[in-house]
Amino acid sequence: MKVKAKIVARYGDEGKLKAIATVCLNGEFLITGVRVVECQKGLTVFMPSREVASGEYRDICFPITSELYQQIKDCVLAAHAQPEEEMQTEWAEGQA
Repeated sequence: MKVKAKIVARYGDEGKLKAIATVCLNGEFLITGVRVVECQKGLTVFMPSREVASGEYRDICFPITSELYQQIKDCVLAAHAQPEEEMQTEWAEGQA
C-alpha cells in the first residue's frame, strides 16, 4: 500500500505533542489528526481519537495489521524529520 504523510502543524517544545499530520493511503483515503507525541521511548505516532461518554479516548480509525501501522508510523516520522520550510509542500512517502 502506498502511504504518504504531511506535517500540517508543529508544536516544538510546548509539551508532549510535537506535531499533527495528515496521512494519505493509496492516493484515495486521507486520515487527518494523526499526532506525533514525545513519550519515554521517543517519538510515537497516535491515530486520531475522540473522548467517549466514560471519559476514555478511542481511536476513530486504525490500521488492522502491524505492518500497515509500522508503515504509517515510519512515514509520519519521516515527514516530521523534514525541515519545517518543507512542511506544507512535501509529502513523505512509504510503500509496502
